[in-house]
Amino acid sequence: MSAKVNRIDADAVRALLTGEGVLATYVPIARGGRTIQLRECPRCKRRQRRPACKVDRDTGRWIHHSGPGGAAVCKGDALELVAAFEGLDTRTQFPEVLARAAQIVGVGPNIDPGELARIRAEHQAACEARDRRAAEERARGEAMVPALWEALERRHLYGERYLASRGLDPAALRRCGDVVRFYPEGSPAVRLYSLDAGEPINIVRRQIDREPKILSLDLANALGVDEVMGTFSTAGTLAGRVTDLDPDGVDAAVLVEGMTDALAAVLAFDGYAVLGANGARMMPRVATAVAPRLVAARGWLLVAVDDDEQGVAGAGDAMRAAVAAGLELEVSVRAIELGAHHDLADAWRAGWRPGDTGGAA
Repeated sequence: MSAKVNRIDADAVRALLTGEGVLATYVPIARGGRTIQLRECPRCKRRQRRPACKVDRDTGRWIHHSGPGGAAVCKGDALELVAAFEGLDTRTQFPEVLARAAQIVGVGPNIDPGELARIRAEHQAACEARDRRAAEERARGEAMVPALWEALERRHLYGERYLASRGLDPAALRRCGDVVRFYPEGSPAVRLYSLDAGEPINIVRRQIDREPKILSLDLANALGVDEVMGTFSTAGTLAGRVTDLDPDGVDAAVLVEGMTDALAAVLAFDGYAVLGANGARMMPRVATAVAPRLVAARGWLLVAVDDDEQGVAGAGDAMRAAVAAGLELEVSVRAIELGAHHDLADAWRAGWRPGDTGGAA
Protein backbone atom coordinates (compact mmCIF):
# COMPACT_ATOMS: atom_id res chain seq x y z
CA MET A 1 0.00 0.00 0.00
CA SER A 2 2.77 2.45 0.92
CA ALA A 3 4.68 1.89 -2.33
CA LYS A 4 1.59 2.58 -4.39
CA VAL A 5 0.78 5.73 -2.45
CA ASN A 6 4.32 7.02 -2.90
CA ARG A 7 3.95 6.83 -6.72
CA ILE A 8 0.98 9.20 -6.71
CA ASP A 9 2.04 12.59 -8.00
CA ALA A 10 1.23 15.11 -5.28
CA ASP A 11 1.47 18.08 -7.67
CA ALA A 12 -1.14 16.55 -9.96
CA VAL A 13 -3.47 15.92 -7.03
CA ARG A 14 -3.06 19.49 -5.75
CA ALA A 15 -3.67 20.86 -9.25
CA LEU A 16 -6.99 19.05 -9.60
CA LEU A 17 -8.25 19.33 -6.03
CA THR A 18 -10.89 22.02 -5.48
CA GLY A 19 -12.86 23.12 -2.47
CA GLU A 20 -16.13 22.24 -4.15
CA GLY A 21 -14.83 18.80 -5.09
CA VAL A 22 -13.66 18.04 -1.58
CA LEU A 23 -16.84 19.27 0.09
CA ALA A 24 -19.08 17.40 -2.34
CA THR A 25 -17.39 14.20 -1.17
CA TYR A 26 -18.23 14.76 2.49
CA VAL A 27 -21.12 17.20 2.98
CA PRO A 28 -24.06 18.66 1.05
CA ILE A 29 -23.12 22.04 -0.40
CA ALA A 30 -25.14 24.81 -1.96
CA ARG A 31 -24.48 26.63 -5.19
CA GLY A 32 -23.59 30.25 -4.89
CA GLY A 33 -20.56 32.49 -4.56
CA ARG A 34 -16.87 31.74 -4.44
CA THR A 35 -16.86 31.14 -0.68
CA ILE A 36 -18.73 28.19 0.81
CA GLN A 37 -19.67 28.52 4.48
CA LEU A 38 -19.99 25.57 6.82
CA ARG A 39 -21.78 25.42 10.17
CA GLU A 40 -19.53 22.63 11.42
CA CYS A 41 -15.76 22.79 11.20
CA PRO A 42 -14.29 19.63 9.61
CA ARG A 43 -11.28 19.72 11.95
CA CYS A 44 -12.54 20.58 15.46
CA LYS A 45 -16.18 19.55 14.73
CA ARG A 46 -17.46 22.65 16.50
CA ARG A 47 -20.95 23.46 15.23
CA GLN A 48 -22.17 27.04 15.43
CA ARG A 49 -25.47 28.76 14.86
CA ARG A 50 -23.88 31.03 12.29
CA PRO A 51 -21.47 29.56 9.71
CA ALA A 52 -17.94 30.38 10.86
CA CYS A 53 -15.91 28.04 8.66
CA LYS A 54 -15.21 29.32 5.15
CA VAL A 55 -13.92 27.35 2.17
CA ASP A 56 -12.83 28.79 -1.17
CA ARG A 57 -14.85 26.96 -3.83
CA ASP A 58 -11.96 26.92 -6.33
CA THR A 59 -8.73 26.62 -4.35
CA GLY A 60 -10.03 24.71 -1.32
CA ARG A 61 -8.26 27.04 1.10
CA TRP A 62 -10.26 27.18 4.32
CA ILE A 63 -10.29 28.78 7.74
CA HIS A 64 -12.34 28.52 10.93
CA HIS A 65 -11.75 31.61 13.05
CA SER A 66 -13.65 30.33 16.08
CA GLY A 67 -11.98 26.96 16.53
CA PRO A 68 -9.90 25.92 19.54
CA GLY A 69 -6.75 28.02 19.43
CA GLY A 70 -8.38 30.37 16.95
CA ALA A 71 -7.54 30.15 13.28
CA ALA A 72 -4.06 28.78 14.02
CA VAL A 73 -5.33 25.17 14.00
CA CYS A 74 -8.44 25.01 11.84
CA LYS A 75 -7.23 26.16 8.43
CA GLY A 76 -5.18 25.12 5.46
CA ASP A 77 -5.22 24.22 1.78
CA ALA A 78 -7.36 21.65 -0.03
CA LEU A 79 -5.20 18.75 1.16
CA GLU A 80 -5.59 19.96 4.74
CA LEU A 81 -9.33 20.06 4.13
CA VAL A 82 -9.30 16.40 3.10
CA ALA A 83 -7.19 15.58 6.15
CA ALA A 84 -9.61 17.41 8.43
CA PHE A 85 -12.62 15.48 7.16
CA GLU A 86 -10.72 12.20 7.41
CA GLY A 87 -9.37 12.93 10.90
CA LEU A 88 -5.79 12.71 9.64
CA ASP A 89 -2.67 14.85 10.12
CA THR A 90 -0.80 15.90 6.96
CA ARG A 91 2.48 16.12 8.86
CA THR A 92 2.48 12.53 10.11
CA GLN A 93 -0.01 10.83 7.78
CA PHE A 94 0.65 12.52 4.45
CA PRO A 95 0.61 9.31 2.33
CA GLU A 96 -2.87 8.45 3.62
CA VAL A 97 -4.12 12.00 3.00
CA LEU A 98 -2.65 12.04 -0.51
CA ALA A 99 -4.18 8.66 -1.35
CA ARG A 100 -7.65 9.83 -0.29
CA ALA A 101 -7.29 13.10 -2.19
CA ALA A 102 -6.15 11.17 -5.27
CA GLN A 103 -9.32 9.08 -5.08
CA ILE A 104 -11.42 12.26 -5.00
CA VAL A 105 -9.82 13.73 -8.16
CA GLY A 106 -9.30 10.41 -9.95
CA VAL A 107 -5.51 10.49 -10.20
CA GLY A 108 -3.97 7.03 -10.37
CA PRO A 109 -0.51 5.98 -9.16
CA ASN A 110 0.94 5.77 -12.70
CA ILE A 111 -0.41 8.82 -14.51
CA ASP A 112 0.83 9.39 -18.06
CA PRO A 113 3.77 11.88 -18.09
CA GLY A 114 2.21 13.88 -20.93
CA GLU A 115 -1.07 14.18 -19.10
CA LEU A 116 0.78 15.15 -15.94
CA ALA A 117 2.65 17.92 -17.80
CA ARG A 118 -0.64 19.24 -19.22
CA ILE A 119 -2.27 19.28 -15.76
CA ARG A 120 0.68 21.11 -14.25
CA ALA A 121 0.79 23.74 -17.02
CA GLU A 122 -2.93 24.45 -16.80
CA HIS A 123 -2.72 24.63 -13.02
CA GLN A 124 0.23 27.05 -13.16
CA ALA A 125 -1.56 29.33 -15.62
CA ALA A 126 -4.74 29.31 -13.51
CA CYS A 127 -2.79 30.11 -10.35
CA GLU A 128 -0.99 33.02 -11.99
CA ALA A 129 -4.26 34.46 -13.31
CA ARG A 130 -5.89 34.02 -9.91
CA ASP A 131 -2.96 35.73 -8.16
CA ARG A 132 -3.11 38.70 -10.56
CA ARG A 133 -6.82 39.15 -10.00
CA ALA A 134 -6.47 38.78 -6.24
CA ALA A 135 -3.73 41.44 -6.16
CA GLU A 136 -5.88 43.81 -8.19
CA GLU A 137 -8.87 43.27 -5.91
CA ARG A 138 -6.77 43.76 -2.77
CA ALA A 139 -5.36 47.02 -4.17
CA ARG A 140 -8.90 48.27 -4.89
CA GLY A 141 -9.95 47.37 -1.35
CA GLU A 142 -6.94 48.97 0.30
CA ALA A 143 -7.58 52.19 -1.60
CA MET A 144 -10.97 52.34 0.15
CA VAL A 145 -9.60 52.02 3.70
CA PRO A 146 -9.12 55.77 4.36
CA ALA A 147 -12.73 56.52 3.38
CA LEU A 148 -14.02 53.55 5.40
CA TRP A 149 -12.11 54.85 8.42
CA GLU A 150 -13.51 58.35 8.01
CA ALA A 151 -17.02 56.88 7.99
CA LEU A 152 -16.56 55.42 11.49
CA GLU A 153 -17.62 57.27 14.62
CA ARG A 154 -15.11 59.15 16.77
CA ARG A 155 -17.22 58.74 19.90
CA HIS A 156 -19.53 55.94 21.05
CA LEU A 157 -20.90 55.54 24.55
CA TYR A 158 -20.99 51.74 24.53
CA GLY A 159 -17.57 51.41 22.92
CA GLU A 160 -15.98 53.94 25.24
CA ARG A 161 -17.43 52.15 28.26
CA TYR A 162 -15.81 48.95 27.04
CA LEU A 163 -12.45 50.65 26.64
CA ALA A 164 -12.72 52.18 30.08
CA SER A 165 -13.50 48.74 31.53
CA ARG A 166 -10.17 47.57 30.08
CA GLY A 167 -8.36 50.48 31.74
CA LEU A 168 -8.04 52.39 28.46
CA ASP A 169 -9.21 55.94 29.13
CA PRO A 170 -11.04 57.13 25.97
CA ALA A 171 -10.22 60.78 26.70
CA ALA A 172 -6.53 59.97 27.05
CA LEU A 173 -6.61 58.02 23.80
CA ARG A 174 -8.21 60.97 22.00
CA ARG A 175 -5.38 63.18 23.20
CA CYS A 176 -2.96 60.76 21.52
CA GLY A 177 -4.55 61.39 18.13
CA ASP A 178 -6.93 59.57 15.82
CA VAL A 179 -5.95 56.10 17.03
CA VAL A 180 -9.34 54.51 17.74
CA ARG A 181 -12.81 54.86 16.24
CA PHE A 182 -16.06 52.93 16.61
CA TYR A 183 -18.43 50.91 14.46
CA PRO A 184 -22.16 51.71 14.75
CA GLU A 185 -22.73 48.95 17.33
CA GLY A 186 -19.82 50.23 19.44
CA SER A 187 -16.94 47.96 18.45
CA PRO A 188 -13.63 49.83 18.89
CA ALA A 189 -11.47 49.80 15.77
CA VAL A 190 -7.91 50.66 14.80
CA ARG A 191 -6.16 50.85 11.46
CA LEU A 192 -3.70 48.24 10.23
CA TYR A 193 -0.72 49.71 8.36
CA SER A 194 1.49 48.01 5.77
CA LEU A 195 4.93 46.87 6.87
CA ASP A 196 6.72 48.69 4.06
CA ALA A 197 5.18 52.05 3.17
CA GLY A 198 3.02 52.40 6.28
CA GLU A 199 -0.19 52.89 4.28
CA PRO A 200 -3.53 51.90 5.87
CA ILE A 201 -4.47 48.49 4.45
CA ASN A 202 -7.18 47.24 6.82
CA ILE A 203 -9.36 48.13 9.78
CA VAL A 204 -9.45 45.73 12.71
CA ARG A 205 -12.28 45.84 15.24
CA ARG A 206 -12.77 44.26 18.64
CA GLN A 207 -16.33 42.94 18.85
CA ILE A 208 -17.57 43.37 22.40
CA ASP A 209 -20.28 40.77 22.83
CA ARG A 210 -20.10 38.50 19.79
CA GLU A 211 -17.77 36.10 18.01
CA PRO A 212 -15.25 36.24 16.55
CA LYS A 213 -13.80 38.78 18.98
CA ILE A 214 -11.39 40.20 16.41
CA LEU A 215 -12.74 41.00 12.97
CA SER A 216 -11.08 42.66 9.99
CA LEU A 217 -12.53 44.04 6.78
CA ASP A 218 -14.21 41.75 4.29
CA LEU A 219 -13.10 42.45 0.73
CA ALA A 220 -16.37 41.40 -0.86
CA ASN A 221 -18.32 43.74 1.42
CA ALA A 222 -15.94 46.62 0.78
CA LEU A 223 -16.12 46.19 -3.00
CA GLY A 224 -19.84 45.46 -2.97
CA VAL A 225 -19.53 42.23 -4.95
CA ASP A 226 -20.15 38.56 -4.27
CA GLU A 227 -17.40 36.96 -6.33
CA VAL A 228 -13.87 37.83 -5.19
CA MET A 229 -10.47 36.18 -5.45
CA GLY A 230 -8.51 38.31 -3.01
CA THR A 231 -8.69 39.28 0.64
CA PHE A 232 -7.50 42.21 2.69
CA SER A 233 -4.04 41.72 4.14
CA THR A 234 -3.85 41.00 7.87
CA ALA A 235 -0.05 41.43 8.01
CA GLY A 236 0.86 44.86 9.31
CA THR A 237 0.97 47.01 12.41
CA LEU A 238 -1.92 48.19 14.57
CA ALA A 239 -2.06 51.76 15.91
CA GLY A 240 1.39 52.84 14.67
CA ARG A 241 3.59 52.43 11.63
CA VAL A 242 7.03 51.00 11.05
CA THR A 243 7.69 54.24 9.13
CA ASP A 244 7.15 56.22 12.35
CA LEU A 245 10.77 55.38 13.17
CA ASP A 246 13.22 58.12 12.25
CA PRO A 247 16.99 58.16 12.94
CA ASP A 248 16.69 61.89 13.71
CA GLY A 249 13.56 61.49 15.85
CA VAL A 250 11.81 58.35 17.07
CA ASP A 251 14.44 55.66 17.61
CA ALA A 252 12.54 53.27 19.90
CA ALA A 253 9.64 50.93 19.26
CA VAL A 254 7.37 48.74 21.35
CA LEU A 255 5.96 45.56 19.83
CA VAL A 256 2.76 44.13 21.30
CA GLU A 257 0.12 41.56 20.41
CA GLY A 258 -3.39 42.66 19.47
CA MET A 259 -5.56 45.75 19.59
CA THR A 260 -6.04 46.34 23.32
CA ASP A 261 -2.33 45.93 24.01
CA ALA A 262 -1.60 48.35 21.17
CA LEU A 263 -3.92 50.95 22.70
CA ALA A 264 -2.38 50.38 26.13
CA ALA A 265 1.05 50.89 24.59
CA VAL A 266 -0.09 54.18 23.02
CA LEU A 267 -0.92 55.38 26.54
CA ALA A 268 2.11 53.85 28.25
CA PHE A 269 4.95 54.58 25.86
CA ASP A 270 4.90 58.21 24.82
CA GLY A 271 7.53 58.95 22.20
CA TYR A 272 7.80 55.33 21.02
CA ALA A 273 6.63 53.88 17.74
CA VAL A 274 3.81 51.58 18.86
CA LEU A 275 3.59 48.49 16.65
CA GLY A 276 0.70 46.18 17.37
CA ALA A 277 0.90 42.79 15.67
CA ASN A 278 -2.42 41.44 14.45
CA GLY A 279 -2.04 38.25 16.50
CA ALA A 280 0.91 36.42 18.05
CA ARG A 281 1.80 34.69 14.78
CA MET A 282 2.38 38.09 13.14
CA MET A 283 4.88 39.31 15.75
CA PRO A 284 7.99 37.86 14.01
CA ARG A 285 6.99 39.51 10.72
CA VAL A 286 6.66 42.88 12.40
CA ALA A 287 10.00 42.42 14.17
CA THR A 288 11.67 41.48 10.89
CA ALA A 289 10.30 44.65 9.27
CA VAL A 290 11.22 47.05 12.07
CA ALA A 291 14.60 45.71 13.21
CA PRO A 292 16.67 47.04 10.26
CA ARG A 293 15.27 50.53 10.85
CA LEU A 294 16.19 50.32 14.52
CA VAL A 295 19.68 49.12 13.66
CA ALA A 296 20.11 52.10 11.33
CA ALA A 297 18.79 54.45 14.03
CA ARG A 298 20.88 52.78 16.75
CA GLY A 299 17.62 52.39 18.63
CA TRP A 300 15.96 49.65 20.60
CA LEU A 301 12.89 47.45 20.66
CA LEU A 302 10.72 46.48 23.63
CA VAL A 303 8.51 43.40 23.27
CA ALA A 304 5.39 42.75 25.38
CA VAL A 305 4.82 39.05 26.09
CA ASP A 306 1.29 37.73 26.62
CA ASP A 307 1.22 35.08 29.34
CA ASP A 308 -0.08 32.18 27.26
CA GLU A 309 1.47 29.59 24.98
CA GLN A 310 0.87 31.46 21.72
CA GLY A 311 1.94 34.78 23.22
CA VAL A 312 5.21 33.41 24.57
CA ALA A 313 5.98 31.68 21.27
CA GLY A 314 5.16 34.75 19.17
CA ALA A 315 7.20 37.12 21.33
CA GLY A 316 10.13 34.70 21.46
CA ASP A 317 10.14 34.31 17.68
CA ALA A 318 9.92 38.08 17.32
CA MET A 319 12.97 38.69 19.52
CA ARG A 320 14.95 36.03 17.65
CA ALA A 321 13.99 37.69 14.36
CA ALA A 322 15.12 41.06 15.70
CA VAL A 323 18.45 39.61 16.79
CA ALA A 324 18.92 37.97 13.38
CA ALA A 325 18.41 41.41 11.81
CA GLY A 326 21.15 42.99 13.92
CA LEU A 327 19.72 43.96 17.30
CA GLU A 328 21.32 42.64 20.48
CA LEU A 329 19.36 40.66 23.06
CA GLU A 330 19.00 42.41 26.43
CA VAL A 331 20.74 45.48 24.99
CA SER A 332 18.73 46.77 22.02
CA VAL A 333 15.88 44.25 22.20
CA ARG A 334 14.28 42.91 25.35
CA ALA A 335 11.00 41.83 26.87
CA ILE A 336 8.88 44.19 28.94
CA GLU A 337 8.66 42.97 32.52
CA LEU A 338 4.95 42.77 33.36
CA GLY A 339 5.17 40.77 36.56
CA ALA A 340 2.19 38.46 37.08
CA HIS A 341 -0.08 40.30 34.64
CA HIS A 342 -1.43 38.42 31.63
CA ASP A 343 -0.66 41.13 29.07
CA LEU A 344 0.19 44.80 28.74
CA ALA A 345 -3.46 45.92 28.79
CA ASP A 346 -4.13 44.03 32.02
CA ALA A 347 -0.96 45.43 33.56
CA TRP A 348 -1.91 48.98 32.60
CA ARG A 349 -5.40 48.56 34.06
CA ALA A 350 -3.89 47.24 37.31
CA GLY A 351 -1.70 50.32 37.68
CA TRP A 352 1.58 49.06 36.22
CA ARG A 353 3.66 51.75 34.54
CA PRO A 354 6.86 51.58 32.47
CA GLY A 355 9.88 51.40 34.73
CA ASP A 356 8.03 49.76 37.63
CA THR A 357 10.06 46.58 37.14
CA GLY A 358 12.67 47.76 34.70
CA GLY A 359 10.53 47.06 31.67
CA ALA A 360 11.22 50.32 29.83
CA ALA A 361 14.31 51.91 31.28
